[in-house]
Amino acid sequence: MQRIEYNIRVAIEEDIPAILELFELSLGTEGGAPVASFWRWKHIDNPFGASPVLLAFDEDKLIGLRAFMRWQWAYKEHVLPAFRAVDTATHPDYRGKGIFSKLTKALIEELKRTESSCFIYNTPNSQSKPGYLKMGWSVLGKPAVMGSVAFAFSANAEQKFIAFQNELQQVDFLTLPFKPATSNGQVHTNHSLLYYKWRYQSIPEIPYGSFIYKYSGKTLMLFFHLKNRGKFHELRICDELWSDGLPEKKVALQAYHKLAGKLGTPVISFIPGQELSVWQQLAYRAFSLKKYAPEITVREVNNAELIASVQNIDNWSFNLGDLELF
Repeated sequence: MQRIEYNIRVAIEEDIPAILELFELSLGTEGGAPVASFWRWKHIDNPFGASPVLLAFDEDKLIGLRAFMRWQWAYKEHVLPAFRAVDTATHPDYRGKGIFSKLTKALIEELKRTESSCFIYNTPNSQSKPGYLKMGWSVLGKPAVMGSVAFAFSANAEQKFIAFQNELQQVDFLTLPFKPATSNGQVHTNHSLLYYKWRYQSIPEIPYGSFIYKYSGKTLMLFFHLKNRGKFHELRICDELWSDGLPEKKVALQAYHKLAGKLGTPVISFIPGQELSVWQQLAYRAFSLKKYAPEITVREVNNAELIASVQNIDNWSFNLGDLELF
């Protein structure tokens, strides 16, 4: 591998046009290259804080970048600062020269210098996972993603979805009388109404909808989007808010199927807050999707005790909105 000399520095806001140009060169306009509004939403306007981003330059030419998105988990009333290893891009003319690895290691060192306590997590694919393991990541495991078959089908699910998108845009998160589901002492995203507004209402490019389900004098609010599966659409339940913060599995399943009926989506995916009983699995035609779930890896940065407290995946409370690649 031919060695090259290049400089690394922290990205600033004025670098955004060059960053977007590098993504287009690396991924192509049809390959998922972000637009300016999405980059700002994800890495600057994030309520958990701005992302640390490192850039590599060959003289004045931007040839590589690495970004860790800032996140917060919570555990036993303690906030756990974290970063999700997300975006990376390398100029096509500079691939195979170790830029990704060097930038990743440099960004870890930057966190060691700037953060008093944190950890990094991500959901690598089978090609990138070995590289992360070599750099100190360890496997946490897979979340218990479930599927459920609904007796519903519509060729116009996307058209029906528009009304739910519009409904979400009308939500006033500053006065919303809902609470995140209690986590039962498990590790969970440090939710706030500001987080929900940013994550689902303010996100550009990716459409989400909301749905209100009322039961026994209480109310459940769902955040969701549709996944195109070719001949049908999958209803992906991303997050939930409850009027009293106390989740009820049966009510949640009823709400999912009610929404699927309105949209015409024959398959629902979700992560149950608690294990479903055999009766609930039979009644709602539920089945495990864990085999296809993303595998989560974690790495401590400068606090071995922090990572030790979250090393058991059974001690985590996930939802699909936490783990989507966005």
